[in-house]
Amino acid sequence: MPFLVLAAALLEGLSLTLVQGYLPLYVRRALGETHFLTIGAVVAVPALGTFIASNFWGGLSDVSGRLKPFILVGLVGYVAALAGYPLFQHGYGILLWAGMASLLYGTLAPSLKTYVTLAQPTRREHALAYLLMSQSIGWFLGSVGGSRLLERGIASGFRFALWACAALLAAHAVLVALKLRDWRREPAPIRRTRGWLEGVVQDLASLYENPRLLSVCVLIFFLVAGNYITWGFFAVFFVEHLHASVGTLGLALGISSLLGILLMPFVGPLVRRFGGHRILAVGTTLYIVMYLGMALTRNPLAAAALFAMPLYGMVNVSASTLASQYSTGAQRGGGLGILNGTYALATIVGPLIGGSLADRSGLGAIPWTSLGFAFLASAIAWWSVAAKAATARAVGSEAHGSRPADRSEASGRNAD
Repeated sequence: MPFLVLAAALLEGLSLTLVQGYLPLYVRRALGETHFLTIGAVVAVPALGTFIASNFWGGLSDVSGRLKPFILVGLVGYVAALAGYPLFQHGYGILLWAGMASLLYGTLAPSLKTYVTLAQPTRREHALAYLLMSQSIGWFLGSVGGSRLLERGIASGFRFALWACAALLAAHAVLVALKLRDWRREPAPIRRTRGWLEGVVQDLASLYENPRLLSVCVLIFFLVAGNYITWGFFAVFFVEHLHASVGTLGLALGISSLLGILLMPFVGPLVRRFGGHRILAVGTTLYIVMYLGMALTRNPLAAAALFAMPLYGMVNVSASTLASQYSTGAQRGGGLGILNGTYALATIVGPLIGGSLADRSGLGAIPWTSLGFAFLASAIAWWSVAAKAATARAVGSEAHGSRPADRSEASGRNAD
């Protein structure tokens, strides 16, 4: 797997730690924002741009048959976002800038996933796991380094971290432009008969009509929306509601990332052995345990231990593997773009719900609401597992009762 792709994932993880982990705390403490709904919008607004970007750029990647230009677009978007945040002194300016930059950087994650699944088509689970492990290393570095810088002063430390990360991303974008091989593939068939814009629309429409891909997206929407009800306010919840220090916050984020890194090499084999549906169902169920514990405890260390449960990799690799299986090679960019857009859509809904709840009922209501969403996602996941098992039994019975010639024909259909 190309080193430059893994390094891009690492830098994206580093960037997301700053943007989603520490930016809400910066807006709250350094810029003096008093409304939790506005703080939630700091995460939700760029997620709207990411939703649009994931769908549009993913579809354009399919109709053009290229990937490298879209990886570069994503890297440049992160450079613009991180370099620009310190220039604004009010939360609304940050919201506007974040929304504009996310229209570019929202394409990076699905483009990287598309690249590795096309580069290793027979080991998609392993390729995705190692890509996400690189992203988790970025989360870990951002968690530990960011907390150290913010302990010296939230405003000055956070601005320095943003500019340093932007410089690394800019340097990496130059390396990608010069050295990364563009993974070309046959454009989606629609491109041959229609203009590129209509081709993008038709490509995405055919993917949204795919019931298997859509079912994965619905499950992910409820789970991730519930996650971001808490995650969008985790720094504020941890520091203000549980009265933890910024150092303890960094420790919680760092341990969570470290455990994710250690688990990630085992996720690919687990998904291949038991199937994406089963691992996804187990992951959603464990989120119930996490949020129930966080809702009941007032101890920062206990909350940190629960938050550190390495569930992100299980869910992300499983969902991405299923999405890549349900979309052809020519439509892989659009398929993974739709999944990433679902993550983004949930990231819009979650923080806005969390902000409204916190303004009305206090920060303590947040994990309870996340728990409800986790229950719903888990129910959908286990229903999907049961439906898949029932379908397999029905197909097996049909094949067992058919004539020998029909049996081989049915086997060929199942393989597809």
